[in-house]
Amino acid sequence: MSQVFTLTTPEEKAFFAKRLADLCTEKQDKVMELIPAFEAVVLGSVLKLFRNRIRFNALYNFMLAKSAPQDDVAKLVSSGKGMPDYDLMYRFGEGVMGILLPDKKSAVATLLGGQLGAKSSTIIKGLTLSYALYGYRLKEFDYDALRDFKSFGEFYQPSKNDFYVLAPTKIQVSLIDILVLKDILKGDSVVFEESFSPTDDSVKRNYSIFLISLVAGALIVALVLFFVNRRSEEAPIDKEETSEIIPIDSLAKLNDSLTKAVLDSAKAKSDSLVSLAWPEGKPFQIPKESMIVAFHAYLTDSTVVTPLDLTCTELDFSDKTELLASPKTYLFKQIAAGMNKFKDVDVQVQVSSEKGPSTAKEHAYVLKNRLVGEGLNQKRITVATLPNSSNNQIIFSFKKRSSLK
Repeated sequence: MSQVFTLTTPEEKAFFAKRLADLCTEKQDKVMELIPAFEAVVLGSVLKLFRNRIRFNALYNFMLAKSAPQDDVAKLVSSGKGMPDYDLMYRFGEGVMGILLPDKKSAVATLLGGQLGAKSSTIIKGLTLSYALYGYRLKEFDYDALRDFKSFGEFYQPSKNDFYVLAPTKIQVSLIDILVLKDILKGDSVVFEESFSPTDDSVKRNYSIFLISLVAGALIVALVLFFVNRRSEEAPIDKEETSEIIPIDSLAKLNDSLTKAVLDSAKAKSDSLVSLAWPEGKPFQIPKESMIVAFHAYLTDSTVVTPLDLTCTELDFSDKTELLASPKTYLFKQIAAGMNKFKDVDVQVQVSSEKGPSTAKEHAYVLKNRLVGEGLNQKRITVATLPNSSNNQIIFSFKKRSSLK
């Protein structure tokens, strides 16, 4: 990697600026001014991976599964004849940007357009093509940086100061805020290993419902008491009306009943959970119908050596984003925890999709990324597409290596 982080050589930069200027009917000098800002955005989003192992794994698998548009990059940064396939480059660039700059593109584009005085189309297309160039450079020249999470951090750590060289002074503070780079750039020691402590969402939600219900019950009792006392102060009590007033002891009983109802509700939800524990580990709770129950039994029973295929009904993917609609953190956390306790077990993630094998493979890699993000060695995870594409299905196939002997 060069002394200052860059996506192109000086000669290539001029050709890139000419192509982008012609594409967006922008002045070439303005595009030349924008390119260092594009590189600063790319570098800033790369630096964020220092502390986000899940996103690093997503980038790793994207680079592994996707081929870089070599011929089109060559046309983009040279004076040769022929136009690049911009649609192909946009798709590749958007894939890289979706991993490195999730939910930040609009904010960055607004900042650059407003402060650097360029058309929004120039900003969006320039950013997308810049991420395509970064993906190409990473794939073709800096692929060793993707060897593992630590190597990636060590490779890019020397480039931290380059952010200030590339980003125009007037946008540095705002860009740092958008990319949330304060902790990365202020010189703190880089954390290459990230600890994960996900909370069981269902238990947390049940506890919140319990507290809200108690508070609501208390408010009801308080309101009843308030209006009863107010009524008694404002007018003399008629004997015929005394039967309509709720006695204080009855209100106390009402409060007790409400509390008991809430506790019964919490108990009913608790009864839908089961408590398990890995060897020498802390107990954890999961839904009784979860596939983790069968997975736990399989790992902890040394007499069972045949492979185990578990159909997962707890996960589904969004039709719009192709990401998990409900992540179910406990599932990935416990699969990784169990397999890290039992080192002789591997897993194959098998997926089918109504949209075809390409989408199924994409979904399988999303699941693999989540497992790797929870600390499971990626070498123990393989992915496959199920032949039946008429429905959506997820199967986790576990195999003990002892069964292969």
